[in-house]
Amino acid sequence: MWCRVLAVRVRFADGTTKELNVNGISIRELFKILNLLLEEYIVVVKGHVVTEDYIVKDGDELVLYPVVSGG
Repeated sequence: MWCRVLAVRVRFADGTTKELNVNGISIRELFKILNLLLEEYIVVVKGHVVTEDYIVKDGDELVLYPVVSGG
């Protein structure tokens, strides 16, 4: 069976990027691959905040903003 592999770019707030070849996975699954916690980031795709259920698409650039809290 043939599966198309998708190229996705993940950009972190510090400017670093990581390119991944994935096959239509959710943000939740992507975070597991990256060994990151969902609770620690807000994910933005094309200027819109997306949820952990968003399925990444070929060519997507995900920007990860760390959640900041405190007083």
